[in-house]
Amino acid sequence: MLLRQTVLYLPAQIIGPLFQLVAMIVWTHVVDEHTLGVITLVTATHELLQIGFLAWWSQYALRFFGRYQDSHSAERFYRTENTILLTSVIVQSAVMVGVLLLVIAPDAKPWLLVATVAYVITRSLNLYIGERARVRQQIGVYSIQQIVGPAIGFLVGLVFIKMFGQSAEWPLAGYAIAQLVAAIVVLPVIGHGRRLWPVDREIVDHALRYGIPLIIGGALGWVGLNASRFIVNDLQGVAAAGLFAVGYGLGQRAAAVAAMLVTAAAFPLAVKSMEQGGSKAAMRQLADNSALLVAILAPSIAGIFMLRAEIVHLLIAVPFQQVTLAILPLSVLAGSIRNLRAHFGDQVFLLHSRTRLMIIVATIDATVTVLFSVVCIKYWGLVGAAGATVLAATAAATVSFSIGFIKFGLTLPIGHLLRIATATVAMAAVLGELPEARSSLVLAMHIAAGAAIYIAVLALLYARTLNGMVRSRIARSGT
Repeated sequence: MLLRQTVLYLPAQIIGPLFQLVAMIVWTHVVDEHTLGVITLVTATHELLQIGFLAWWSQYALRFFGRYQDSHSAERFYRTENTILLTSVIVQSAVMVGVLLLVIAPDAKPWLLVATVAYVITRSLNLYIGERARVRQQIGVYSIQQIVGPAIGFLVGLVFIKMFGQSAEWPLAGYAIAQLVAAIVVLPVIGHGRRLWPVDREIVDHALRYGIPLIIGGALGWVGLNASRFIVNDLQGVAAAGLFAVGYGLGQRAAAVAAMLVTAAAFPLAVKSMEQGGSKAAMRQLADNSALLVAILAPSIAGIFMLRAEIVHLLIAVPFQQVTLAILPLSVLAGSIRNLRAHFGDQVFLLHSRTRLMIIVATIDATVTVLFSVVCIKYWGLVGAAGATVLAATAAATVSFSIGFIKFGLTLPIGHLLRIATATVAMAAVLGELPEARSSLVLAMHIAAGAAIYIAVLALLYARTLNGMVRSRIARSGT
Protein backbone atom coordinates (compact mmCIF):
# COMPACT_ATOMS: atom_id res chain seq x y z
CA MET A 1 0.00 0.00 0.00
CA LEU A 2 2.77 2.44 0.92
CA LEU A 3 4.66 1.83 -2.32
CA ARG A 4 1.50 2.09 -4.44
CA GLN A 5 0.40 5.36 -2.85
CA THR A 6 3.93 6.73 -3.09
CA VAL A 7 4.03 6.03 -6.83
CA LEU A 8 0.66 7.73 -7.37
CA TYR A 9 1.84 10.84 -5.52
CA LEU A 10 5.21 10.82 -7.29
CA PRO A 11 4.54 13.39 -10.08
CA ALA A 12 3.42 16.00 -7.56
CA GLN A 13 6.27 15.18 -5.24
CA ILE A 14 8.85 15.56 -8.01
CA ILE A 15 7.68 18.34 -10.32
CA GLY A 16 6.66 21.04 -7.84
CA PRO A 17 9.65 20.77 -5.49
CA LEU A 18 11.99 20.33 -8.47
CA PHE A 19 10.85 23.65 -9.88
CA GLN A 20 11.43 25.28 -6.50
CA LEU A 21 14.96 23.93 -6.64
CA VAL A 22 15.42 25.10 -10.23
CA ALA A 23 14.04 28.52 -9.35
CA MET A 24 16.68 29.01 -6.65
CA ILE A 25 19.37 28.28 -9.25
CA VAL A 26 17.87 30.43 -12.00
CA TRP A 27 17.29 33.45 -9.76
CA THR A 28 21.06 33.67 -9.24
CA HIS A 29 21.39 34.35 -12.98
CA VAL A 30 18.56 36.84 -13.45
CA VAL A 31 18.39 38.94 -10.25
CA ASP A 32 20.95 40.54 -7.94
CA GLU A 33 21.73 39.65 -4.32
CA HIS A 34 19.41 42.31 -2.88
CA THR A 35 16.36 41.19 -4.89
CA LEU A 36 16.99 37.55 -4.07
CA GLY A 37 17.31 38.47 -0.41
CA VAL A 38 13.90 40.18 -0.46
CA ILE A 39 12.24 37.21 -2.21
CA THR A 40 13.64 34.64 0.20
CA LEU A 41 12.82 36.70 3.29
CA VAL A 42 9.24 37.27 2.11
CA THR A 43 8.68 33.56 1.45
CA ALA A 44 10.34 32.62 4.75
CA THR A 45 8.16 35.10 6.65
CA HIS A 46 5.03 33.67 5.07
CA GLU A 47 6.04 30.20 6.23
CA LEU A 48 5.97 31.53 9.79
CA LEU A 49 2.61 33.23 9.27
CA GLN A 50 1.20 30.03 7.77
CA ILE A 51 2.34 28.12 10.83
CA GLY A 52 0.89 30.64 13.26
CA PHE A 53 -2.45 31.34 11.62
CA LEU A 54 -3.42 28.31 9.53
CA ALA A 55 -1.19 25.24 9.93
CA TRP A 56 -2.90 24.34 13.22
CA TRP A 57 -6.18 24.00 11.34
CA SER A 58 -4.54 22.21 8.40
CA GLN A 59 -3.08 19.58 10.73
CA TYR A 60 -6.43 19.18 12.46
CA ALA A 61 -8.13 18.64 9.09
CA LEU A 62 -5.47 16.14 8.04
CA ARG A 63 -5.91 14.16 11.25
CA PHE A 64 -9.67 14.40 11.86
CA PHE A 65 -11.48 15.47 8.67
CA GLY A 66 -12.33 11.83 7.98
CA ARG A 67 -14.76 11.95 10.90
CA TYR A 68 -16.92 14.64 9.25
CA GLN A 69 -18.23 12.81 6.19
CA ASP A 70 -22.02 12.65 6.60
CA SER A 71 -23.97 15.63 5.25
CA HIS A 72 -24.72 17.26 8.62
CA SER A 73 -21.19 16.92 10.00
CA ALA A 74 -19.64 18.01 6.71
CA GLU A 75 -21.73 21.18 6.63
CA ARG A 76 -20.63 22.02 10.20
CA PHE A 77 -17.03 21.51 9.23
CA TYR A 78 -17.26 23.56 6.00
CA ARG A 79 -18.82 26.58 7.72
CA THR A 80 -16.12 26.58 10.35
CA GLU A 81 -13.44 26.02 7.73
CA ASN A 82 -14.54 29.00 5.63
CA THR A 83 -14.50 31.37 8.58
CA ILE A 84 -11.07 30.22 9.73
CA LEU A 85 -9.60 30.47 6.21
CA LEU A 86 -10.96 33.99 5.68
CA THR A 87 -9.77 35.22 9.06
CA SER A 88 -6.39 33.62 8.55
CA VAL A 89 -5.59 35.19 5.17
CA ILE A 90 -6.68 38.64 6.38
CA VAL A 91 -4.46 38.48 9.45
CA GLN A 92 -1.54 36.98 7.51
CA SER A 93 -1.75 39.73 4.89
CA ALA A 94 -1.79 42.52 7.46
CA VAL A 95 1.17 41.13 9.38
CA MET A 96 3.12 40.44 6.19
CA VAL A 97 2.77 44.06 5.09
CA GLY A 98 4.02 45.24 8.48
CA VAL A 99 7.06 42.93 8.39
CA LEU A 100 7.85 43.94 4.83
CA LEU A 101 7.80 47.66 5.63
CA LEU A 102 9.54 47.44 9.00
CA VAL A 103 12.15 44.72 8.47
CA ILE A 104 12.64 43.43 4.93
CA ALA A 105 12.16 46.39 2.58
CA PRO A 106 11.29 49.72 4.27
CA ASP A 107 11.35 51.41 0.86
CA ALA A 108 8.91 48.92 -0.67
CA LYS A 109 6.82 50.29 -3.52
CA PRO A 110 3.04 49.73 -3.78
CA TRP A 111 3.42 47.01 -6.41
CA LEU A 112 5.65 44.99 -4.09
CA LEU A 113 3.04 45.27 -1.34
CA VAL A 114 0.27 44.12 -3.70
CA ALA A 115 2.30 41.21 -5.04
CA THR A 116 3.30 40.13 -1.54
CA VAL A 117 -0.29 40.12 -0.26
CA ALA A 118 -1.45 38.21 -3.34
CA TYR A 119 1.32 35.67 -2.82
CA VAL A 120 0.38 35.20 0.85
CA ILE A 121 -3.32 34.66 0.17
CA THR A 122 -2.95 32.29 -2.76
CA ARG A 123 -0.09 30.30 -1.25
CA SER A 124 -2.12 29.77 1.93
CA LEU A 125 -5.05 28.43 -0.10
CA ASN A 126 -2.81 26.09 -2.10
CA LEU A 127 -1.20 24.63 1.00
CA TYR A 128 -4.51 24.07 2.76
CA ILE A 129 -6.31 22.57 -0.23
CA GLY A 130 -3.41 20.20 -0.70
CA GLU A 131 -3.63 18.96 2.88
CA ARG A 132 -7.37 18.44 2.61
CA ALA A 133 -6.90 16.52 -0.62
CA ARG A 134 -4.51 14.10 1.09
CA VAL A 135 -7.22 13.09 3.57
CA ARG A 136 -9.55 11.94 0.79
CA GLN A 137 -6.75 10.57 -1.35
CA GLN A 138 -7.63 13.13 -4.07
CA ILE A 139 -4.26 12.77 -5.70
CA GLY A 140 -5.20 14.86 -8.74
CA VAL A 141 -6.22 17.81 -6.59
CA TYR A 142 -3.09 17.50 -4.48
CA SER A 143 -0.95 17.33 -7.60
CA ILE A 144 -2.41 20.52 -9.01
CA GLN A 145 -1.71 22.40 -5.78
CA GLN A 146 1.85 21.08 -5.66
CA ILE A 147 2.75 21.60 -9.32
CA VAL A 148 0.98 24.65 -10.77
CA GLY A 149 2.21 27.28 -8.30
CA PRO A 150 5.91 26.37 -8.25
CA ALA A 151 6.17 25.43 -11.95
CA ILE A 152 3.86 27.81 -13.80
CA GLY A 153 4.45 30.58 -11.25
CA PHE A 154 8.20 30.34 -11.77
CA LEU A 155 7.80 30.60 -15.56
CA VAL A 156 5.39 33.54 -15.32
CA GLY A 157 7.77 35.27 -12.91
CA LEU A 158 10.61 34.86 -15.39
CA VAL A 159 8.51 36.44 -18.13
CA PHE A 160 7.61 39.35 -15.85
CA ILE A 161 11.30 39.90 -15.00
CA LYS A 162 12.18 40.01 -18.71
CA MET A 163 9.32 42.44 -19.38
CA PHE A 164 9.44 44.74 -16.35
CA GLY A 165 12.86 44.40 -14.70
CA GLN A 166 14.65 42.72 -11.80
CA SER A 167 12.34 43.78 -8.98
CA ALA A 168 11.15 41.37 -6.29
CA GLU A 169 7.46 41.99 -6.99
CA TRP A 170 7.54 40.25 -10.37
CA PRO A 171 8.51 36.74 -9.22
CA LEU A 172 6.01 37.05 -6.35
CA ALA A 173 3.29 38.17 -8.76
CA GLY A 174 4.05 35.23 -11.05
CA TYR A 175 3.63 32.78 -8.21
CA ALA A 176 0.44 34.49 -7.01
CA ILE A 177 -1.23 34.26 -10.43
CA ALA A 178 -0.40 30.57 -10.85
CA GLN A 179 -1.46 29.75 -7.28
CA LEU A 180 -4.80 31.48 -7.79
CA VAL A 181 -5.44 29.43 -10.91
CA ALA A 182 -4.53 26.23 -9.05
CA ALA A 183 -7.03 27.02 -6.29
CA ILE A 184 -9.88 28.00 -8.60
CA VAL A 185 -9.58 25.04 -10.95
CA VAL A 186 -10.12 22.43 -8.21
CA LEU A 187 -13.07 24.08 -6.46
CA PRO A 188 -15.70 22.04 -8.38
CA VAL A 189 -14.20 18.73 -7.23
CA ILE A 190 -13.35 19.36 -3.58
CA GLY A 191 -15.89 19.38 -0.81
CA HIS A 192 -16.59 22.89 0.42
CA GLY A 193 -19.38 25.06 1.75
CA ARG A 194 -20.66 28.52 0.88
CA ARG A 195 -21.59 29.78 4.33
CA LEU A 196 -19.50 31.38 7.06
CA TRP A 197 -21.91 31.14 9.96
CA PRO A 198 -22.60 29.69 12.46
CA VAL A 199 -19.12 28.54 13.43
CA ASP A 200 -19.13 25.21 15.26
CA ARG A 201 -17.63 25.85 18.71
CA GLU A 202 -17.06 22.15 19.37
CA ILE A 203 -14.90 21.78 16.24
CA VAL A 204 -12.97 24.95 16.99
CA ASP A 205 -12.32 23.92 20.60
CA HIS A 206 -11.12 20.49 19.52
CA ALA A 207 -8.94 21.98 16.79
CA LEU A 208 -7.38 24.49 19.17
CA ARG A 209 -6.62 21.88 21.82
CA TYR A 210 -4.95 19.77 19.16
CA GLY A 211 -3.44 22.64 17.23
CA ILE A 212 -2.15 25.23 19.72
CA PRO A 213 0.88 23.11 20.61
CA LEU A 214 1.43 22.75 16.86
CA ILE A 215 1.38 26.54 16.49
CA ILE A 216 3.99 26.94 19.19
CA GLY A 217 6.06 24.01 18.00
CA GLY A 218 5.72 25.04 14.36
CA ALA A 219 6.75 28.62 15.11
CA LEU A 220 9.77 27.38 17.04
CA GLY A 221 10.53 25.00 14.18
CA TRP A 222 10.40 27.93 11.78
CA VAL A 223 12.90 29.73 13.97
CA GLY A 224 15.18 26.72 13.76
CA LEU A 225 14.85 26.62 9.97
CA ASN A 226 14.94 30.33 9.15
CA ALA A 227 16.47 32.28 12.03
CA SER A 228 19.91 32.06 10.44
CA ARG A 229 18.62 33.95 7.38
CA PHE A 230 17.41 36.87 9.48
CA ILE A 231 20.46 36.87 11.74
CA VAL A 232 22.67 37.06 8.64
CA ASN A 233 20.48 39.90 7.36
CA ASP A 234 20.79 41.74 10.67
CA LEU A 235 24.53 41.23 11.14
CA GLN A 236 25.77 41.43 7.55
CA GLY A 237 22.97 42.99 5.48
CA VAL A 238 20.35 41.90 2.94
CA ALA A 239 22.95 41.26 0.20
CA ALA A 240 24.72 38.76 2.46
CA ALA A 241 21.32 37.21 3.18
CA GLY A 242 20.92 36.80 -0.57
CA LEU A 243 24.29 35.08 -0.88
CA PHE A 244 23.50 32.82 2.06
CA ALA A 245 20.04 32.06 0.69
CA VAL A 246 21.39 30.28 -2.38
CA GLY A 247 23.52 27.60 -0.72
CA TYR A 248 21.21 27.29 2.28
CA GLY A 249 18.06 27.25 0.18
CA LEU A 250 19.45 24.73 -2.30
CA GLY A 251 20.43 22.34 0.47
CA GLN A 252 17.09 22.63 2.24
CA ARG A 253 15.18 22.29 -1.03
CA ALA A 254 17.23 19.30 -2.14
CA ALA A 255 16.52 17.51 1.13
CA ALA A 256 12.84 18.46 0.95
CA VAL A 257 12.53 17.29 -2.66
CA ALA A 258 14.07 13.96 -1.74
CA ALA A 259 11.87 13.54 1.34
CA MET A 260 8.67 14.56 -0.40
CA LEU A 261 9.06 11.72 -2.90
CA VAL A 262 7.78 9.38 -0.21
CA THR A 263 6.15 11.44 2.57
CA ALA A 264 2.83 12.46 1.00
CA ALA A 265 1.38 8.96 1.18
CA ALA A 266 3.19 7.89 4.35
CA PHE A 267 1.48 9.74 7.20
CA PRO A 268 -2.13 9.05 6.11
CA LEU A 269 -1.26 5.32 6.16
CA ALA A 270 0.12 5.70 9.69
CA VAL A 271 -3.09 7.48 10.71
CA LYS A 272 -5.13 4.64 9.22
CA SER A 273 -3.01 2.09 11.11
CA MET A 274 -3.52 4.03 14.34
CA GLU A 275 -7.29 4.18 13.88
CA GLN A 276 -7.67 0.52 12.93
CA GLY A 277 -4.87 -1.31 14.72
CA GLY A 278 -3.74 0.91 17.58
CA SER A 279 -0.35 2.23 18.61
CA LYS A 280 1.77 -0.85 17.84
CA ALA A 281 0.46 -1.08 14.29
CA ALA A 282 1.07 2.63 13.78
CA MET A 283 4.64 2.36 15.09
CA ARG A 284 5.31 -0.51 12.67
CA GLN A 285 3.99 1.59 9.82
CA LEU A 286 6.17 4.53 10.88
CA ALA A 287 9.22 2.25 10.89
CA ASP A 288 8.40 1.13 7.35
CA ASN A 289 7.90 4.76 6.34
CA SER A 290 11.27 5.71 7.80
CA ALA A 291 13.09 3.01 5.83
CA LEU A 292 11.71 4.38 2.57
CA LEU A 293 12.56 7.93 3.65
CA VAL A 294 16.16 7.06 4.54
CA ALA A 295 16.48 5.16 1.26
CA ILE A 296 15.86 8.47 -0.50
CA LEU A 297 17.74 10.84 1.81
CA ALA A 298 20.96 8.87 2.26
CA PRO A 299 22.00 8.76 -1.43
CA SER A 300 20.86 12.36 -1.86
CA ILE A 301 23.19 13.60 0.88
CA ALA A 302 26.08 11.48 -0.34
CA GLY A 303 25.54 12.39 -3.99
CA ILE A 304 25.40 16.12 -3.37
CA PHE A 305 28.51 15.95 -1.21
CA MET A 306 30.50 13.99 -3.77
CA LEU A 307 29.36 16.13 -6.73
CA ARG A 308 29.19 19.48 -4.94
CA ALA A 309 31.98 21.18 -6.91
CA GLU A 310 30.56 20.39 -10.34
CA ILE A 311 26.99 21.18 -9.25
CA VAL A 312 27.97 24.65 -8.06
CA HIS A 313 30.39 25.49 -10.89
CA LEU A 314 27.96 24.43 -13.60
CA LEU A 315 24.63 25.63 -12.19
CA ILE A 316 25.22 28.66 -9.98
CA ALA A 317 26.10 32.16 -11.18
CA VAL A 318 29.72 33.16 -10.47
CA PRO A 319 29.00 35.80 -7.75
CA PHE A 320 27.25 33.14 -5.65
CA GLN A 321 29.60 30.18 -6.25
CA GLN A 322 32.18 30.51 -3.47
CA VAL A 323 29.65 30.85 -0.65
CA THR A 324 27.33 28.20 -2.11
CA LEU A 325 30.14 25.65 -2.42
CA ALA A 326 30.97 26.05 1.27
CA ILE A 327 27.39 26.08 2.53
CA LEU A 328 25.65 23.47 0.36
CA PRO A 329 26.91 20.24 2.03
CA LEU A 330 26.09 21.56 5.51
CA SER A 331 22.69 22.77 4.44
CA VAL A 332 21.60 19.51 2.79
CA LEU A 333 22.76 17.58 5.88
CA ALA A 334 20.73 19.84 8.19
CA GLY A 335 17.73 19.61 5.87
CA SER A 336 17.89 15.83 5.76
CA ILE A 337 18.08 15.53 9.55
CA ARG A 338 15.11 17.87 9.94
CA ASN A 339 13.04 15.99 7.36
CA LEU A 340 13.78 12.66 9.01
CA ARG A 341 12.71 14.10 12.35
CA ALA A 342 9.57 15.73 10.94
CA HIS A 343 8.40 12.65 9.02
CA PHE A 344 9.44 10.00 11.50
CA GLY A 345 10.18 11.08 15.07
CA ASP A 346 7.70 13.95 15.38
CA GLN A 347 4.87 11.98 13.76
CA VAL A 348 4.74 9.80 16.86
CA PHE A 349 3.49 12.83 18.79
CA LEU A 350 0.86 13.62 16.15
CA LEU A 351 -0.48 10.06 16.12
CA HIS A 352 -0.80 9.96 19.90
CA SER A 353 -2.20 13.53 20.10
CA ARG A 354 0.76 14.45 22.33
CA THR A 355 1.59 17.55 20.35
CA ARG A 356 2.92 19.39 23.41
CA LEU A 357 6.01 17.20 23.23
CA MET A 358 6.74 18.79 19.87
CA ILE A 359 7.18 22.11 21.67
CA ILE A 360 10.08 20.66 23.67
CA VAL A 361 11.80 19.40 20.53
CA ALA A 362 11.18 22.60 18.58
CA THR A 363 12.41 24.74 21.49
CA ILE A 364 15.72 22.92 21.42
CA ASP A 365 15.99 23.41 17.66
CA ALA A 366 15.17 27.13 17.84
CA THR A 367 17.36 27.89 20.87
CA VAL A 368 20.44 26.12 19.52
CA THR A 369 19.97 27.72 16.10
CA VAL A 370 19.75 31.28 17.43
CA LEU A 371 22.57 31.01 19.98
CA PHE A 372 24.96 29.12 17.76
CA SER A 373 24.16 31.24 14.68
CA VAL A 374 25.14 34.45 16.45
CA VAL A 375 28.39 32.94 17.74
CA CYS A 376 29.30 31.00 14.61
CA ILE A 377 28.59 33.90 12.24
CA LYS A 378 30.88 36.07 14.34
CA TYR A 379 33.81 33.65 13.96
CA TRP A 380 33.13 31.80 10.69
CA GLY A 381 30.74 34.03 8.75
CA LEU A 382 28.13 32.48 6.47
CA VAL A 383 29.64 29.01 6.78
CA GLY A 384 29.23 29.30 10.53
CA ALA A 385 25.54 30.05 10.07
CA ALA A 386 25.11 26.85 8.07
CA GLY A 387 27.10 24.85 10.61
CA ALA A 388 24.86 26.12 13.41
CA THR A 389 21.80 24.68 11.64
CA VAL A 390 23.43 21.24 11.52
CA LEU A 391 24.12 21.32 15.27
CA ALA A 392 20.57 22.47 16.01
CA ALA A 393 18.95 19.88 13.75
CA THR A 394 21.02 17.09 15.32
CA ALA A 395 20.19 18.14 18.89
CA ALA A 396 16.45 18.34 18.20
CA ALA A 397 16.34 15.05 16.30
CA THR A 398 18.19 13.25 19.10
CA VAL A 399 15.58 14.36 21.64
CA SER A 400 12.64 13.56 19.34
CA PHE A 401 13.84 10.04 18.54
CA SER A 402 14.75 9.34 22.17
CA ILE A 403 11.24 10.22 23.37
CA GLY A 404 9.71 8.08 20.62
CA PHE A 405 11.89 5.06 21.39
CA ILE A 406 11.52 5.22 25.18
CA LYS A 407 7.93 6.40 25.66
CA PHE A 408 5.99 5.15 22.62
CA GLY A 409 7.81 2.02 21.47
CA LEU A 410 9.13 3.47 18.23
CA THR A 411 11.71 1.24 16.54
CA LEU A 412 14.33 1.55 13.83
CA PRO A 413 14.27 -0.77 10.80
CA ILE A 414 17.89 -1.86 11.37
CA GLY A 415 17.98 -4.45 8.59
CA HIS A 416 16.77 -1.94 6.01
CA LEU A 417 19.16 0.75 7.25
CA LEU A 418 22.19 -1.54 6.92
CA ARG A 419 21.30 -2.37 3.32
CA ILE A 420 20.75 1.32 2.51
CA ALA A 421 24.09 2.27 4.08
CA THR A 422 25.91 -0.39 2.05
CA ALA A 423 24.38 0.80 -1.22
CA THR A 424 25.12 4.45 -0.37
CA VAL A 425 28.78 3.73 0.38
CA ALA A 426 29.13 1.84 -2.90
CA MET A 427 27.62 4.78 -4.80
CA ALA A 428 29.88 7.31 -3.07
CA ALA A 429 32.96 5.19 -3.85
CA VAL A 430 32.13 5.18 -7.56
CA LEU A 431 31.39 8.91 -7.66
CA GLY A 432 34.68 9.60 -5.88
CA GLU A 433 36.57 8.06 -8.80
CA LEU A 434 34.92 10.21 -11.47
CA PRO A 435 36.64 13.39 -12.72
CA GLU A 436 34.83 16.70 -12.20
CA ALA A 437 32.21 17.28 -14.89
CA ARG A 438 32.87 20.14 -17.30
CA SER A 439 29.38 20.27 -18.80
CA SER A 440 25.79 19.81 -17.67
CA LEU A 441 25.51 16.68 -19.82
CA VAL A 442 28.46 15.04 -18.07
CA LEU A 443 27.03 16.09 -14.68
CA ALA A 444 23.75 14.41 -15.61
CA MET A 445 25.70 11.28 -16.59
CA HIS A 446 27.49 11.28 -13.24
CA ILE A 447 24.18 11.59 -11.39
CA ALA A 448 22.70 8.78 -13.48
CA ALA A 449 25.75 6.60 -12.83
CA GLY A 450 25.49 7.15 -9.09
CA ALA A 451 21.77 6.37 -9.11
CA ALA A 452 22.34 3.23 -11.17
CA ILE A 453 25.02 1.92 -8.80
CA TYR A 454 22.84 2.65 -5.76
CA ILE A 455 19.76 0.95 -7.23
CA ALA A 456 21.78 -2.05 -8.48
CA VAL A 457 23.43 -2.69 -5.11
CA LEU A 458 20.12 -2.22 -3.30
CA ALA A 459 18.43 -4.64 -5.71
CA LEU A 460 21.11 -7.26 -5.01
CA LEU A 461 20.69 -6.84 -1.27
CA TYR A 462 16.90 -7.20 -1.59
CA ALA A 463 17.05 -9.96 -4.24
CA ARG A 464 15.22 -12.53 -2.10
CA THR A 465 12.45 -10.09 -1.19
CA LEU A 466 12.03 -8.90 -4.78
CA ASN A 467 11.95 -12.49 -6.04
CA GLY A 468 9.20 -13.30 -3.56
CA MET A 469 7.16 -10.28 -4.64
CA VAL A 470 7.44 -11.25 -8.31
CA ARG A 471 6.40 -14.84 -7.63
CA SER A 472 3.47 -13.69 -5.53
CA ARG A 473 2.28 -11.37 -8.28
CA ILE A 474 2.61 -14.13 -10.90
CA ALA A 475 0.67 -16.51 -8.67
CA ARG A 476 -2.14 -14.00 -8.19
CA SER A 477 -2.37 -13.21 -11.90
CA GLY A 478 -2.61 -16.93 -12.69
CA THR A 479 -5.60 -17.56 -10.40
